[in-house]
Amino acid sequence: MRNINSIKHAELIHLIREMGILFKEKAMLSEEDALQNHGDNLNNLHQEYLQTIVHLEKIIEEYNAESRIIRHLLLSKPFRKLKLKNKQPDKFRLLVSQVNSFAS
Repeated sequence: MRNINSIKHAELIHLIREMGILFKEKAMLSEEDALQNHGDNLNNLHQEYLQTIVHLEKIIEEYNAESRIIRHLLLSKPFRKLKLKNKQPDKFRLLVSQVNSFAS
């Protein structure tokens, strides 16, 4: 999936406006209306895309924050106590390295 290029979008909207002016000058009103409608749809889609990107960034931030909390809980004192009770240092080291691998 490719991103929508905002510069190309702006250039396309500019081109649509320029073509609309030419259609109006030549009294091609149905073509001008169709072009205007498609330009409006394109603008609406671009705005929806930008809003979705902002929403997605918030979700990513929330996910990363939740992930940090979980990693902290997994490496906290109760987890270390669990290691001492079970006396399985190899398994504990493996789990700690797995938890740490999620930090990047």
